[in-house]
Formats: sequence, structure tokens, C-alpha cells
Amino acid sequence: MAQIKRDYPKLAKDIIREVGGKENIVNATRCATRLRLVLKETPEGAKEKVQELTGVITVVENSGQFQVVIGTHVGEVYENVMKNLNLEAMSEEEVETKQPLLNRIIATMSAVFAPFIYILAVAGILQGILILINLFWPQFATTGTYEILSLISWTPFAFLPILIGITASKHFKCNTFIAVTCCAALINPTWVEIAKRITEGEVVNFLFFNLSGVTYGSSVLPPLFLVLVLSYLEHFLSKRIPEIMKALLVPFICMVIMVPLTILIIGPLTNGGAEAVAVGFNLLMEKAPLLGGILIGGLWEVFVIFGVHWGITPMVMANFSIYGYDAFQAFQTLAVIAQIGAAIGCFIKSKNSELKKVALSASVTGIFGITEPTLYGVTLRLKKPFICACVGGAISAAVMSFFNTVYYAYAGLPGILTIVNAINPNDTKGFIGMVIGSVLAIVVPMILVLVIGFDDPKEK
Repeated sequence: MAQIKRDYPKLAKDIIREVGGKENIVNATRCATRLRLVLKETPEGAKEKVQELTGVITVVENSGQFQVVIGTHVGEVYENVMKNLNLEAMSEEEVETKQPLLNRIIATMSAVFAPFIYILAVAGILQGILILINLFWPQFATTGTYEILSLISWTPFAFLPILIGITASKHFKCNTFIAVTCCAALINPTWVEIAKRITEGEVVNFLFFNLSGVTYGSSVLPPLFLVLVLSYLEHFLSKRIPEIMKALLVPFICMVIMVPLTILIIGPLTNGGAEAVAVGFNLLMEKAPLLGGILIGGLWEVFVIFGVHWGITPMVMANFSIYGYDAFQAFQTLAVIAQIGAAIGCFIKSKNSELKKVALSASVTGIFGITEPTLYGVTLRLKKPFICACVGGAISAAVMSFFNTVYYAYAGLPGILTIVNAINPNDTKGFIGMVIGSVLAIVVPMILVLVIGFDDPKEK
């Protein structure tokens, strides 16, 4: 089969034209599948015109953003969009749009995590593979091969504050090297050793203030808030320090202020906040796992539709950091698989050759945890299949809740490939629940679609 050649530069220019030109674009970011634009105003008919462009799946207007759903090729389109825009020259007043706080938080999470989400996804899959191998070959864990592969799989999480420092600095528009240096200080082995001494009872002071023994490997909120505050400090200093001294004094002052400030205040507060949310979620799963499973399995893809799913990332990362496992992603996986099941049902039932082709390709993409093509190309477009998928996700998650299934490794993009993350060599009950839930997540929506049906588009 010949590979479809996509003209990304043309698509980027067409999108910019249809949304009112580059003068109308305040900011542009991307997530795993969407180009997210903040517009001064949305031209009449822009949504319909962009949706008709070849290479665009659909358009979602939410969170104060004009979100162009493109799929896995969004990176190439985003690069070409940025080449055509001169966002750096825009004033801060233009970029600071009057969006609700929740919308700004979600947009920030998307901008920060999207550039390296596939790195986390690959690391999570590798951890799952190692878990699977160890299940059948326990001696493998004693080999050098295992140690190196395990080292690779844990590296993105160990240095997560640095990855966040890079992307957050671009989002908040501050010096990347200063941001990365400050974030790196949080995971410096020397600080880890100091924190260990503090937790063992030693009193360590910075100036006249006692330090808390909090470590920040795999943390999300501490480096994120560090860079946020840093951006204000850097801009403040840059406007007031003479040009001849700016290159030296700005990074010096930023570093000696931000690292201690984070260790003393920002880190403990934000880390404590993330832990509190994680504890609250796990309390819900402990007291009412059935309710939690139904809500996540049934409603997760609704959050994906509105692009607000990135907001849950800090809680999930906190779960892995505190407990070493997470139940949310296990239920989230079933919601993803349920969309695949519904798409398969559409493939079987439809008489439309084009829809069958889209449903099949979207199902394959869904295996890798990317559901936007399935959502906008098949299930949501046909309405009833989407409802069937949500019902199937809720039912399968409800059944799985009785098995106390959790993930022991982070899944950047939860899907069929990540179900091995539920394996615990000492207790197979959870993984059995994952397998049963996954089968139900495919079969239930598929049967519902075949029985209930949908308005099958006529063959053109």
C-alpha cells in the first residue's frame, strides 16, 4: 500500500489562514494529538473551514482554545505553524489572555507534558515488558541486561524535573538553562543525601530556616511552580539590571533565590498538595472502588473530548511516587480499550467502505493509547457508538474494581500495550482482573454497537 504523502507546511499555512492569519493568533501549543491555538477572536466559520482541511480530524473549542485535532502527526504541523508565527515578538499583554484559572492550568499541563509524553510512554512500556519477563523468568532480574534495561526505563522518571524544566521554561517564556539548572538542583545527589539526614532526625538550616527532608525525583508540581515563579523573577530582573551586567547577574540572582525558595517553601507546599490529592483518591478507591471504577471507566473519554485530561497527571505521578502504584491508569486503560471495541463494532456493522477503513485504522491507533482518531473519526462522529463505549468502559471498570487492580509502572499512554503494567509477581489477582476487564471493554461496546446500531453513512 502506497504511503500517503502529507504536506505539513501547506496544512500549517491553511490553518493559520482560516483562523484569521498569524496576527490573530496569540499563542500556539500542542499536546499528543492536538494543535492548541489561543486566538484574539474566532472568525465566523473558522471551525467548519479548518475541519474540512485534509489532515484535520476535527476542531474542538474549549478551555479558551481553538483545538485542531490532527492525530499523531501534530508535531510536524506544529513545527511548521511555529515557523510561520512570530509569537516571541508579541507583548506579554497579548499572551496573557483572560481565561478562567482552570483553563489556564489545563493548558499549562498540556504544554508541559505533551512534548515528552511519548518518552514516558516508551519508558512505561519497557517497564511493563520487564515485569512480564520477570514473571516467567525470575532469574532475569539478576542479569546485567535487566539492570541496563531497567536503568533506561526509570531514567525519564528519575529526571522528570529536568524534562519539566525544559518544557515549562518555553511555556512560561523564561531562560531554559536557568530553569533546568534550578530544577536539576532538586534532584542533585547532594540534596538527596541532605534530605536523608533530615528525615533521620538531623536539623539542617538554610540561613535561619529549618529545611524539610523532601526529595523531588519524579515530582511534577515542585519543578513546575519553580519555573512559574522563576519566569516572573527573571522578567523583573531583566527590566531593572543594566544590560552590561544582565548576562551574569540575572542567572546568579535567579539561582541563589529560586533553589532555596523551592526547597524551603515551594517544594514542600506543592509536593504536599499533590500528595493530599493522591491520598484522597486512594481513600475513594479504598472505600468505594466500584463507584471510582464506574466514574473513570465511563467518563474518562468525555474529559479527553474537552482536552482537560492532562490535569490529572500530577495526581497519577504522586501515586507512583508515594505508593509505588496507581489505580487511576488501570481504569483509564479500560476506557481507552472500550473505544477500540466500539470502533470494531462499527467496522463490522457498517456498509460504508470509507467508514470501515477509518474504523480499522483508528482501532489500530487506539492500541497505542491514542483515542482521538477513534473518537472523532468514528464513535463520537456517529454518537451512539460513543455512548456504547462509555457504557462498556463503565461496566468493565466496575467488574475490574472487585480485583483491586492497579498499575505498578506509569503508562504514558494507557492502552492494550500497557496492561502488563498491572502484573504483580506476588499476586496475580490484579492482573487477572485487568485481563477480564480488557476483554469486557472490547466485547461489551462491540456487542452494544452491533445490537443498537447507528446511522450508517451512505456510500458516496
